[in-house]
Amino acid sequence: MSQEPPKESWKSRTGLILTVASGAIGLGNFIRFPGQAVANGGGAFMVPYIISFILVGIPVCITEWIMGRMGGRTGHSAPFLFKSFLSGFPLRIVGAIGVTVPILIYVYYVFIEAWCLAYSFEFLTGQIRFNANGNVPQSEIIQAAGNYYLDITGARANGDAISGKIFYATLTCFVLNFALVYRGISKGIETFAKIAVPLMLVCSAVILVRVLTLDDIDLGLGRMWNPDWSALLKSEVWIAAAGQIFFTLSAGFGIALVFSSYLKRDNDVVLSSLSAASLNEFIEVAIGGMVTIPVAYLFLGGSITQFGMFGMGFIALPSVFSLMPGGEFFGAIWFFVLFLAALTSSVTMLQPGIIFLEESFGIRRRTSVFVLFLFTAGLCFPILYFNENFQALELADFWIGTILIFILASIQIILFGWKVGAKKGLEDGNEGSHLELPKFFWFVIQYVTPAFLLVIFVAFLFQNLPGHFDRMNADTMIAQGIAKGQNFTSEMVEVAKQQALVAKSVFFGILVVFSLIVLLVHYALVYKEKRGQTQ
Repeated sequence: MSQEPPKESWKSRTGLILTVASGAIGLGNFIRFPGQAVANGGGAFMVPYIISFILVGIPVCITEWIMGRMGGRTGHSAPFLFKSFLSGFPLRIVGAIGVTVPILIYVYYVFIEAWCLAYSFEFLTGQIRFNANGNVPQSEIIQAAGNYYLDITGARANGDAISGKIFYATLTCFVLNFALVYRGISKGIETFAKIAVPLMLVCSAVILVRVLTLDDIDLGLGRMWNPDWSALLKSEVWIAAAGQIFFTLSAGFGIALVFSSYLKRDNDVVLSSLSAASLNEFIEVAIGGMVTIPVAYLFLGGSITQFGMFGMGFIALPSVFSLMPGGEFFGAIWFFVLFLAALTSSVTMLQPGIIFLEESFGIRRRTSVFVLFLFTAGLCFPILYFNENFQALELADFWIGTILIFILASIQIILFGWKVGAKKGLEDGNEGSHLELPKFFWFVIQYVTPAFLLVIFVAFLFQNLPGHFDRMNADTMIAQGIAKGQNFTSEMVEVAKQQALVAKSVFFGILVVFSLIVLLVHYALVYKEKRGQTQ
């Protein structure tokens, strides 16, 4: 092994806050949140949303920062961070989850990032024109936008994404991400965040001003924000709000945990974590909530309810820009905003893997970047290839971007509340902080937040887990289709078998990768221990 790589550090607290915030700011802020709000009571959705932010968002964010600073005494990658709190087999499993989550989320997230880049470029060069003569019926514009979406993302058939232009957009995103992470924390990720976040805000402001100056935009704002108070009586609305808070703050990604490990004991963590979380929430509510649904409803009316998250972002909004005066210009800016949001998130996902390789095995930055590039590119290829109806991407997002991050966040909050001790942990967090948490907050972290997370997780599993296991069995899918009155031809049976094979391949592929990382974590801990004994 080569010598230890140079130690990383942050140039400024502002840079750290912007980096962590930029890691959380992503497509969910601009597309997922508006869709969740409009489907769950409009303005009334903000009641469970704010409560969830207080009971889940703030506690998870603060504990990540405090544990990161505490764990930084023993290392900076997940296995060595958690070494301050765990040992033996639990340390290897939790450490492996901490390494696995950001790397595997990057593998499919960078593909979606490439969609945003491609759309921005296509709008900028005038290649997206669904209403060329200004008289195309709305239904035809939406149909053209839907067809374009399937074509450019390569989702019509397996293999299309490999042979289409989206492959080159994905490759471009790969190069950009690894070029930034190669430069390190302060010169690469922090410097980029200081440029990208303000630029994102400026471009978003341009779009927001244009939207708010449209005639009759109050109708669209009313559709988004008029409260339906009866929604508060529905349990699924509360689950949706808590889930949105959880996902929008990137809780359970382990990124803030790693980045805060570079802080010294007298560096602030409480105000910094609250600032990062608040910036993310501001962008989500003030920009995401004021643009996507209002403008889509204004131009497309009640038909917006038929679009899902990706449909809203990549079918409905391109249709809107085709109907809007100056739509090509504003479309290019909007998708550039989405691209920046995705890029600032994806580049932070790579850093935990880079740190793990360098800290565990003492390799240099060039080698660690090259190894992780090959590893993630190899895993990304199946996501691109098995992209018919986005099946592989959807499945990967469920198992990694939902199940694993819920598990990691729950482990973190339980460790902090019960292993470290919520009172002791908050005392440690208040040290050096510019803002002290109220003393009663230990009760929230030790009892309320874990219970809240457990309820959300169990409810989510109850709603979604059986269906995902059914997707691995072709006979079950066929039986369910027949029960609904579908007539299965031999061709449809083959399609069901192929879909079941992809579902099983994704699930067991994730298990294989996780097992490999568990072994690497075990070897890294043993190697580091032996190395420490000989020095």
